Amino acid sequence: MNGRRLLADGLTTHYLEAGDGPPLVLLHGGEYGAAAELTWEHCIPLLAGHYRVLALDLVGFGHSDKVRDFGGQRRLMLRQVAGVLRTLRVEPAFFVGTSLSARLLLDVAATAAPVWPIRAMVAAGIGLAPPEAAGRKVLERFDGTLDGLRPSMDVLFHDPGRRADDDYLRRRHAYATLPGAWETAQAGHLRAPHRRPSGRPPARDYGGIRVPTCLIRGEHDSLVPEATWHDLAAQIPGATTVTIAEAGHYPQIERAAEFAEAVSRFLTEVS
Repeated sequence: MNGRRLLADGLTTHYLEAGDGPPLVLLHGGEYGAAAELTWEHCIPLLAGHYRVLALDLVGFGHSDKVRDFGGQRRLMLRQVAGVLRTLRVEPAFFVGTSLSARLLLDVAATAAPVWPIRAMVAAGIGLAPPEAAGRKVLERFDGTLDGLRPSMDVLFHDPGRRADDDYLRRRHAYATLPGAWETAQAGHLRAPHRRPSGRPPARDYGGIRVPTCLIRGEHDSLVPEATWHDLAAQIPGATTVTIAEAGHYPQIERAAEFAEAVSRFLTEVS
């Protein structure tokens, strides 16, 4: 597993690369301290035997550029990933996204002209509705201290051992406090009053997705109730669903072997 940096469309992206075969792009979530390494380190060796794995640090996270687009960070991430894959001449590709990046994948795939070359996709830790408000607020409250990051462990994980893993917590804190990381995330709250979102978000419609899709949920995901996960599956034509037992919001970390096996099985079937 090699760490690399690439300049594309004016943004420097750090990514991990391993293996050979059809390209498989792995994207992480959006909580403080999220990064390709912490999210996918246990899955990459399991997937690299069959795929060329590319695990990207999204802009604002990990070792990628710390840049904020006040017109919408999502569009900057869409541009970043598209630029990286275009520069690497990767097309088409399999994608796996989790939480924030799973929503990005779904939104891209639902458009008439997707900006990412999605051949098939796995979306984990996402439902039709936004994440549960109580858990989301815990993830958003971070004062830069190690103890300030600790409550998020109870939201992300089900396994008591993982929740109490101080080594992992310290590694997440190191990523969360890289130069510019905290500031880039906090900048998202700096909006003029007339630009702040109000009311309920618009209803989503994923009925237009035409690429093969697998939805994965940890059995005990406190952010994504089972009902809204099934609501999402009902919208996507032919969607496959997989539940990872004894896992929370991040089964790719808690149950990496089961998660990687589910991804490989799905991609083998659609290939």
